Amino acid sequence: GVEPLAQSVLAEALRNADRHAEPSEIEVRVSSDGATFTLAVENDGAGDGRSTNGGGLGLRLAALEALRYEGLVEFGAAAGSRWRVRLVVPVGGS
Repeated sequence: GVEPLAQSVLAEALRNADRHAEPSEIEVRVSSDGATFTLAVENDGAGDGRSTNGGGLGLRLAALEALRYEGLVEFGAAAGSRWRVRLVVPVGGS
């Protein structure tokens, strides 16, 4: 049931990596512990993580969409000039 949301977050994370970073690597991790589904996308080309080409709304809109599923989207600079986008959504029993 969360597949459209996961696809949207993945597409936006990849689009942002292409648009705002110069990555040599993009890592995509998908996992589930039975209670939650997690999608994490991380790239190594973010520089200081502060300078971007615009103030896009894509990830903010994805975060709002995740709320419909009682989930969340986190995004921001990570150690080592990396940028991380992470979606966490409850699955199962609802």
